[in-house]
Amino acid sequence: MPDMSKSIHRFFVLAFIVLCFVAGAFLNLRLRHLRESEAFYRWILAAATNERLFEEEDTEDQDRALFSRCVETAEQSPDLRDVSAAADAPALDGVSLLGRIASDYKEDPRIWEFARSEATAGLRGDFLNLAREQKLRFAQDIQYAEAQAGGVNVFNLFFGFRKVAANFVWIEVDRYWHQGNTYRMITLMRTCVALDPHFIEAFVIGAWHLAYNVTARMLDTPWPEREWHPTYEVCLGEKERFYYYAVDFLKEGARRNPRDYRLYFDLGFSVYKQKLQDYANAVKYLSEAVRLPHEQYVPRQLFLCQELNGQYEDALAGWKDYAARYPDSTISIDVAPRFILRNEGLILERDYEQLRGQAAQAGDPAEKARLEAQAQDVWQKARAVWEKVNDPFGEGRKARMDALELREEGRYLEAIAFLDRARWESSDLWQEFSDLIIKIKQEAKIPLTVSEKKAVLRDSVVGVCAGMPPEEREKRLRAAEELQATF
Repeated sequence: MPDMSKSIHRFFVLAFIVLCFVAGAFLNLRLRHLRESEAFYRWILAAATNERLFEEEDTEDQDRALFSRCVETAEQSPDLRDVSAAADAPALDGVSLLGRIASDYKEDPRIWEFARSEATAGLRGDFLNLAREQKLRFAQDIQYAEAQAGGVNVFNLFFGFRKVAANFVWIEVDRYWHQGNTYRMITLMRTCVALDPHFIEAFVIGAWHLAYNVTARMLDTPWPEREWHPTYEVCLGEKERFYYYAVDFLKEGARRNPRDYRLYFDLGFSVYKQKLQDYANAVKYLSEAVRLPHEQYVPRQLFLCQELNGQYEDALAGWKDYAARYPDSTISIDVAPRFILRNEGLILERDYEQLRGQAAQAGDPAEKARLEAQAQDVWQKARAVWEKVNDPFGEGRKARMDALELREEGRYLEAIAFLDRARWESSDLWQEFSDLIIKIKQEAKIPLTVSEKKAVLRDSVVGVCAGMPPEEREKRLRAAEELQATF
């Protein structure tokens, strides 16, 4: 009897050990599946972000081909066909189904389910193989595949310390910056984010170093000394290249972390608006920042860039919505009303110019008179708006209206005097009014000053540089010759 009892005890112990091994094996397979699915999910978000925002072609990498296969599978999935209404915006025209779904961060659970589903098992396997072979650009930071090939222990060891290593590398980046070793710093910045691709501060501060600190003491490169950059399709000198290094650094951060608004904000505001004055791209990336959970100041910069880009209706609607959303904030009380009026006035000015243009082309005298009367009515409405804007910008717009009326009467010198005084009182209007003064002087055959002649010549060679495609260079040189002939 005691032997029977011992046998039963041994049987249960053995059964328990076997059960533990089976459960452990099952859990290991389950964890492996989840890790693989997470890596695949992150890659899908990165590839979808690239398709929707950056539109960059891969050369040797196979991201685009694999993503196209993912799109085909997604289009056959009943769970992904009902795209949310928010993803039907005109800005998403030409974007794939998977890209449209990925545009809304609230749809991330659906993409996660898609990434871990049985329907994508084959795609997941291909993804892991390509990642191991380093043939996927947007998976270069997903070292999971290589680590898994060496065993779970290697994975845990390396990935447990990579964030610590990234912090130590970042300390070295800061040390090199203070020593003035800029180029060493840039290399270490890239090493830092390779170790920890989710180190958002490294991307943001690194881009700030590139676009601001490194270039702080550099002079703008004269246009004839710049060289054509085929990737960016712009003329760049040493200083200007750093701006685009910052752009690339932030774009890489956005691919790795597509749900962090800070990367899109700095890309749109800090680089495209402040440094490159590329307001179309500033609007593009600030719009993406606003689409994600963000701080209260983010949409305000979007509205400012929309105004600078001539999107007055969008800026107007944005300021009105902001004031309604935060009625008790100081910005809504003191700032938003001014910008609402400002965009209303700019819309009326634009409408006036359009009506005048239509009237000039009208063949029927009655239609011409009707359009001119309508234009005059819009003109008076614009003046009424600027009367309400009690700041240098509003005063400057009124001065511009006075100058244009004097110009119509042939009183060119008085018109120039109005504009000259107004441009000194509002820095926002300096360039616009300086250009208008030159235009009026050329129209009235009034000699330009030396600085104005230099400005015309400088503008005439903007975009002309070594290595530029011949057809583009010829076009700009012809424009330069035409301008020089006016002197």
